[in-house]
Amino acid sequence: MSSNHSSAINWHQWNSESFEQAAKEGKLVLLSITAPWCHWCHVMDRTTYSHPSVIDLINNRFIPIKVEGDSRPDIQDKYLLGGWPTTSFLVPDGRILSGTTFLPPEAMINKLREIDALYTDQNSLAMMQVTSMAAEAEAGTMEAETKTEQPWYEITDKIVNAVSNSYDPISGGFGKEPKFLYPEAIRFAFLQFRRHGSSSLLKIALNTLDSMISLCDPVWGGFYRYAVNRDWSHPHYEKMLYVQAGAMDNYLDAYQITSDSKYGETAAGIEAYVNRFLSDQVNGGFYSSQDADVGSHTPDATLIFGEDYFFKEEKERLEIGIPYVDKSLYTDINGQMASAYFRLYQVLGDDNARKFALKTIDRLLRENMKDDCMCHRSDVDMPIYGLLADQVYFGIALADAYQSTGDRKYLDYAKKIAGFMITQLQDIVQGGFHSKLDDPHAIGHLSERHKPFIENVASAKFFADLHYLTGDDMLRKYAINTLDDVDYPDMINSILGAGYGIAADTIMYHPLQVVIVGRLSDPITSKMLSAVLYASEPWKLVQVLDPDQGPLIIGDREFPDSVKPAAYICQDKSCNGPISDIEVIVSTLNEIEKRISR
Repeated sequence: MSSNHSSAINWHQWNSESFEQAAKEGKLVLLSITAPWCHWCHVMDRTTYSHPSVIDLINNRFIPIKVEGDSRPDIQDKYLLGGWPTTSFLVPDGRILSGTTFLPPEAMINKLREIDALYTDQNSLAMMQVTSMAAEAEAGTMEAETKTEQPWYEITDKIVNAVSNSYDPISGGFGKEPKFLYPEAIRFAFLQFRRHGSSSLLKIALNTLDSMISLCDPVWGGFYRYAVNRDWSHPHYEKMLYVQAGAMDNYLDAYQITSDSKYGETAAGIEAYVNRFLSDQVNGGFYSSQDADVGSHTPDATLIFGEDYFFKEEKERLEIGIPYVDKSLYTDINGQMASAYFRLYQVLGDDNARKFALKTIDRLLRENMKDDCMCHRSDVDMPIYGLLADQVYFGIALADAYQSTGDRKYLDYAKKIAGFMITQLQDIVQGGFHSKLDDPHAIGHLSERHKPFIENVASAKFFADLHYLTGDDMLRKYAINTLDDVDYPDMINSILGAGYGIAADTIMYHPLQVVIVGRLSDPITSKMLSAVLYASEPWKLVQVLDPDQGPLIIGDREFPDSVKPAAYICQDKSCNGPISDIEVIVSTLNEIEKRISR
């Protein structure tokens, strides 16, 4: 399949000048939201947007704007209509008049003529439709943000029921079809098994991991985004970085809990794929995605669909070519993948994974951080600073870097990001965090802020972990207030509520915490840290207090300096120690792990 790309369309940038031009010329804005990995976006480029009549209509009657959703998640968050590609028609003030997803050429021609006639010939009717759509969207938001105001243990029970009821006992996974990966649900199921001995949830988690292996590329490794059919067949072949991070974390949990080597091997296979295709091994950093198709980003090349490519072996694939890799370094998903690599080091002892995660963290601190705030990506003319997802997922990665190295600078950076979230993104009246910085002059719906459920529950866990690592009780209060603000029934009673359950558990139950007092310049301290990280309890916090880096204090607890490195094993605010013998430390942790898992 080949034809010209949509270069003949005079695509504009998303900026005030484009919308001012639309107002001046009395035209609608045609907004196309795409993604570099999106199969139907490529098809629409090569068919619809290359059709002469479509090109003529768009260039003469509309102000066309194309936005890459991965690069502008703030726009995607407000304007995506059901999926990619989104084809939306906006009035010049940025509000939505009408929209849909993929349109073939003839349907697009009809839609362009119809919507242009409505706006031009029946403007008052068109504006009534705009107002009606805005009102419906606002009402839907208010309904979705109604709170349960129930105790956390009752909410957790609801989440257990939601996960159990969503489970597909025939094919594994959650829901019937299509089949997506839900890493938080699997992690929550494992957590409930460890916490309460729920064998049914353990079975759900393991059966799902055994089933979804069908989505793993048998040649290169790495997981496809989702499957169309209930039995995990007919995959959509794009590979997303965030999918790899979630899957790696799940299989590492399974390996720690079962000791079954197949789960560890799957996690290592994901790493091999990411190292080869989705990372800058020289400079650090993880790339965002690999396309499903070959030739999608090369003008006039034949487009080879994923279903005709990925069943082939390595040699045949390489002869055809490699699907396009989007080499953008997005802060949020780089944080997620770095955290997964730190887990890989802790569970499998893969020090190369730890080193590359640190290289990535250090690069993004240099390139993407400004005034204690992370931008989404730095290699653009106008970087976007202050998106909640970038702050929280990179903050979590910084806390993981601190635990994996003992270097207090990473904890200090995590605290700076938390401070930015508190001062710039927090809803000081009700609690929780807004998705972005306040900008009353932003275009259209971008002037509106909301508090996204997924990122807020991640923020609550981030603040809870920082509380344990620093002893700052205010951080725990922020975590509690955040969870209390986003206990939305529609989310709690669905598979998406699992992250809430994980965050609530983190706050309710003080994790096993190992504090090592010793100088990082002492090889014994590093050896002790590695041994403690490798110990089997997966939900522990580990930190080094180095006398050369600062006071030996966590909150109101002060730890004595000693000649030899020593560890303190803390549970429920009481600590045993010091223990200087590494074998004794590990055996003590293993005994605790056995008691927890009984």
